[in-house]
Amino acid sequence: MAETMVVHSIAPDAVSGDEVARRLNKGGISVVDQQQHMMLVQGNEASIKDALGDARGWIVSPLTETPPPSTRQKALRRP
Repeated sequence: MAETMVVHSIAPDAVSGDEVARRLNKGGISVVDQQQHMMLVQGNEASIKDALGDARGWIVSPLTETPPPSTRQKALRRP
């Protein structure tokens, strides 16, 4: 089952994002969104890590979503 994962660089001397995208595409991983130092990809974690190989400075982590805070004002005490 394909999961949505985040691949991002953690080092200033990391391999270029284009090279990482090329490796992921060659490994059959779908790149959903790409920025210079971060990519949103679809695939399982093991296959993404295999496709990255020894790409210096890049790590894989699961996508986490944080809901926005409630903007509705709450009464702190009775009027």
